[in-house]
Amino acid sequence: MQFHEMLNEYLRRLNVTALELAEASELSSAVISRYRSAERTPAPDSESLVRLAKGIASLAEQKGDPALSQDSVLREFRKALGYEEYGQARLAANFDLLVNVLHLRPGEMARALSFDPSYLSRIRMGQRTPANPAAFARAVGNYTARRCRSATERADLARLLGQAPEDLADDALCSAALARWLLNGKAGQPDFTFSFLEKLDEFDLNDYIRAIRFDQLKVPTVPFQLPSFKMHYGLENFRQALLDFLKSTAISRSREPVFLCSDMPMEELARDMEFSKKWMLGLAAILKKGLHLDMVHDLNRPYAEMMLGLESWIPLYMTGQISPWYLRGRHNGVYGHLLFCSGAAAVEGECIAGDFAHGRYLFSQAKSDLPYYRRRANAILQAAQPLMDIYRDASESAYSSFLFADTHEPGEYRAVLTALPPHTLSDECLASILEKNGVSASERENIRRAFARSRKFVASLLQNGAYEEEFPVLSPAAFKAEPPSLALSGLFCNVALRYDDADYQEHLRLTRAFAAANPRYTAREVRRSAFHNLQIFIRKGKLVGISKC
Repeated sequence: MQFHEMLNEYLRRLNVTALELAEASELSSAVISRYRSAERTPAPDSESLVRLAKGIASLAEQKGDPALSQDSVLREFRKALGYEEYGQARLAANFDLLVNVLHLRPGEMARALSFDPSYLSRIRMGQRTPANPAAFARAVGNYTARRCRSATERADLARLLGQAPEDLADDALCSAALARWLLNGKAGQPDFTFSFLEKLDEFDLNDYIRAIRFDQLKVPTVPFQLPSFKMHYGLENFRQALLDFLKSTAISRSREPVFLCSDMPMEELARDMEFSKKWMLGLAAILKKGLHLDMVHDLNRPYAEMMLGLESWIPLYMTGQISPWYLRGRHNGVYGHLLFCSGAAAVEGECIAGDFAHGRYLFSQAKSDLPYYRRRANAILQAAQPLMDIYRDASESAYSSFLFADTHEPGEYRAVLTALPPHTLSDECLASILEKNGVSASERENIRRAFARSRKFVASLLQNGAYEEEFPVLSPAAFKAEPPSLALSGLFCNVALRYDDADYQEHLRLTRAFAAANPRYTAREVRRSAFHNLQIFIRKGKLVGISKC
């Protein structure tokens, strides 16, 4: 039984709805829906799968079905997901991570272990599994422990394995710990960047719009009775000042951009769920009105806190109306400051660092105050740096110019894709896919131009640098379970183009032929992609680009 069939069977057995399961497992209804339809599946050791099993066990307990414990449900789910195969994939992923983190030389390792270099390369890419995985892990562990003896290298290993550096001081202990980690382990510290990418991968803007009724949202036009000037003290009154700011901005006639900057710990505000909903609806009303928003992020926070904050802004970033900024360097650790301003209102806040709840906050709509706050906002923006650039279909030309700008310079490039690379697709195969998907004649021409631009871009990269692409190659069973679509996010094509088996195999043949004909191009075929709907482009040492349909 496949994973989605098993999930649906549990729902039928317990006579519960998908919404009840979503609430019990603390997953979104959209994610449950995609699991049920086989549109996506969780990784066998993911937090999402654990939550799902826990939710089913909780509902089973309520329904008087003690046979469905969390452990038993998790065990059955993992069987359905091919956990043994995933265990092999984990060895490949961990081995690849070890080589990259410690900058190991595969050729040197191959000679030391008496392996063929191409064999090690295929193991890293998940194309081969060692006949004896445990013996392979021990050999790699012994080599790495002997090769990496400096304090810096052992500290890097300790972070990777989640152990104290002193526990790895002895070569034998270090080797044994490495072998165990290669077979079964995960990176010791939570990977907040990966979590951020997972949230971005799962996020569906259409679902979000429907959830907050953004598509039905009416921008208010009836004036609210708000004071022109008021001083607030304490956290509760501060929440009201922020909501008054959003209301004033939403109903005003001003088209001035909105400015938000704070180095205060805003997560204290977010603990009030009712306030959080009102805050998000207020921001949605401002964006619905068409106002641009400049958000200056404070990066002088713990990395985990910063990435969690970015996750909450994903829905708003995807509207294309927000410019995220940051200020270089560390500023002060004594005071906390806040400045929000628009063409209608401003909120200024101050507190002693660590005493946010007892700060003082001023709300003003006074016409004499607003130019002062706007000048302050502009001065901050003058000193700020872009945190990221965001491109949507209206910015296609700007995005293309940005990508082509540095292709004449030598460099190393890498892409992580969730489907076969678009630049290797021939015009004939593309025409076949467009025909089978019923794409209109006008849209076909736009898509052809986008694919031609992709081929030109890769050709420019290969003239001066090396380019590596990683992409999954689906087995016949995986293809049948979920026929893939072309990776179109970086091409700004707002259609879904599904392969049939013949076109998929032809595209795969063309990709392999392209790799054979271009010595500067490397195609890394893997069994499964880490993401469902993200394409990641990297110029080493300079930039990362993430695109999503």
